[in-house]
Amino acid sequence: MIKDDMLAAPEPNPEEKNLPLIGAEIDLFAKHVDSIAEVLMGMVMALQTVSTSASNNLTNFENEKCDVTMEGEDRTVTIKSEDYRQWKRLIKRHEHFLLSRKLLPRSLLVSLVSQYDAFLGRVLRIIFLQKPEILNGSEKKISFESLSKFPSIEAAREYILEKEIESILRSSHAEQFKWMEQTFNLLLTKGLDIWPVFIEITERRNLFVHTDGIVSSQYMLVCKAHNSKLEEGVKEGSVLLVSQKYFVASHECIHELDVKLGHVLWRKQFPDDRKNADASFIDHTYDLIDNGKYSLAINLLDFACTEFKKFASEANQLVMTINRALAYKCNGDETKCKNIMRAIDWSAKGDNFKLANAVLSSEWITAGKLMKRIGSNGPVSKRQYFDWPLFRDWRKEKIFLSTYAEIFGEEFVIKAEMKSRESLPASTEESTDKVIT
Repeated sequence: MIKDDMLAAPEPNPEEKNLPLIGAEIDLFAKHVDSIAEVLMGMVMALQTVSTSASNNLTNFENEKCDVTMEGEDRTVTIKSEDYRQWKRLIKRHEHFLLSRKLLPRSLLVSLVSQYDAFLGRVLRIIFLQKPEILNGSEKKISFESLSKFPSIEAAREYILEKEIESILRSSHAEQFKWMEQTFNLLLTKGLDIWPVFIEITERRNLFVHTDGIVSSQYMLVCKAHNSKLEEGVKEGSVLLVSQKYFVASHECIHELDVKLGHVLWRKQFPDDRKNADASFIDHTYDLIDNGKYSLAINLLDFACTEFKKFASEANQLVMTINRALAYKCNGDETKCKNIMRAIDWSAKGDNFKLANAVLSSEWITAGKLMKRIGSNGPVSKRQYFDWPLFRDWRKEKIFLSTYAEIFGEEFVIKAEMKSRESLPASTEESTDKVIT
């Protein structure tokens, strides 16, 4: 759990960590879509390797045992009968890998959108279970005969709940947002810059599932209605693909939209749970920064700092502000970082916040003085000087190294021990990696 006097997410105490249900769903969703994105990069590289190998094998075989002639665009291969079957196998293998390079990214894009659908269904289920009055206006009905077959009223209620969620998810993605805006009294798409991008992604997914990627009039109409920007030259009858650049942008869009949607619904439906919502958001965006996903962290933190009207504490708001500035700095925008920090009077804040301001402003002498004042038992711990991205540049300064040695009585040497917390397959031995730099 994140404490108010911390600047970023520390290692949680397993006994204290009790993520609220929506927070757990946001974490699960992010893990799923990030794993899909990572898999694509690895599989594309692997496919390129084996595809190149298959192409080379075919070319070498034809050079050695075939007579290949070209007349315009027509290609003729003359081959001995005893070599024909081997040549045919090489041709098929080459074609299969070429086709896989087209179909795999499509399949993973479909999986991305499926993760959005699954996430929305689980979040709506949480809300309906904790606020069943929302379903009072449901048009789902059960005949007396059907009702009598349920073992209990709870079972009948579960049936209605599932049917309601199923009905929502079967509607278009634009209709889903319209339903949520009406039901929860929210403006979800107003000011949402990625909305047109999201609609195009979901409509492209529909093409891959239903028309093998061939652009339909429906795709054109829906994208036009939501101001979605189409690729140059796309028209009805065109065939859409998924480039690596498109997939990366789609992953970021869906990740960003689902985190925003989850937090808006969480804070609207359960305002008394704001402390957990703040902690979850800080934890999530901290991990993005720590993993180098600065653009995504910026988009989410911009949203939080401008759209979240209430926070559980001033400290939580300051933490998000600092991490927002840090994300910009890590992304190479020093000016934006400084402008964000200058908008707040840090002189009346705690030493940990003053230290963050000094470090982000590259005021190393001030940072050293604050570090001494915080000492070895203050709000910034020894471990956090090692871990936090906030101190990435600060750790390179001589004044940091000397101050650290003075405070903790030892030289600053990074010793990172990482051990898998999750169970490994039976065939894989669990190991401990030690890195010293």
